[in-house]
Parts: sequence; C-alpha cells; structure tokens
Amino acid sequence: MTKVRKRDKSLEAYLESKVEEGVRGAGASAEEAARVAKEVTKKIGKRAEIKAEELSEMVLAALEKVNKDAAKEFRRFRAEKLSKKKK
Repeated sequence: MTKVRKRDKSLEAYLESKVEEGVRGAGASAEEAARVAKEVTKKIGKRAEIKAEELSEMVLAALEKVNKDAAKEFRRFRAEKLSKKKK
C-alpha cells in the first residue's frame, strides 16, 4: 500500500476516496472526481511512498483535463491551506 509523506513529514495511507473527496470539495461532479481519483491511483501504481506535494500536482493535472473551474478552486484552496500552515 502506498503511503503519503505529508508536509509535516508524517506518513498516511493513500486512499483513493480521499482524493475523490477533495476533488468533489473543489466543485467537480461525482463522476469527474471518480475519474480523477482513478487516474491518480493508476499513476501512483505500486509506489511505496509519494510526497503530498507530488500527489497534489497529479490531482491538479488530472482535474484540469475534466473540469477547469474545479481545478482553479482546488489550486486556490491548496494555496490558502499552505499559507495558513506557514503562519
């Protein structure tokens, strides 16, 4: 099972459902979110570990293909979340 190396250096299990949830939160439909999550899961393959930043970029690239407005919102949310952590 792939682990995600979070920005705080902790490890968390990769869950396709968590990708779907994040993409839905950005405004994508359930179908779009499922498509993005499956594409990302396929790209990750059998990797043991992936950095959260890299995972986020994969999600954004896949989301751009299916829903540009949701991708814009995902990017905005990610930037906002990162700026809060730096404070």
